[in-house]
Amino acid sequence: MPNPFANLFIDKNIAEIVNWIFGGILIPLSYILTGTWYDGEFKSLGSIGFFINYALLTGIFLFITHFIKNIYFSVGLFIIIYILLCFLESKLLGKKYSF
Repeated sequence: MPNPFANLFIDKNIAEIVNWIFGGILIPLSYILTGTWYDGEFKSLGSIGFFINYALLTGIFLFITHFIKNIYFSVGLFIIIYILLCFLESKLLGKKYSF
C-alpha cells in the first residue's frame, strides 16, 4: 500500500513518520465503513470488504493529496467523501427491507 501522506510532505522521512502516527486512523474508518453493510454472517466476506474499503480510503486520500497540498482542505474533502461513501455503501450493499 502506498503512503497516502507522501504527497503532502517534501521530506519522505517526515511523510513516513506521519503515516505511522496518523495512518492508523484509516483502520477504524475502514472498519466502520464495512460495518455499514456487513452483518457478521460470512467472515471471509467481511475480511474482503474491510480490505477493499481500506484500499479504497487509502487511494482516495492519495488521489486528493496528489492535487491538493493544503492539509486542512484535503482532510475536509476526505471527510465529506467518507460520509458519502458510508451512505452509498449502506444503500447499495446493506440489507433491503420491504415495508
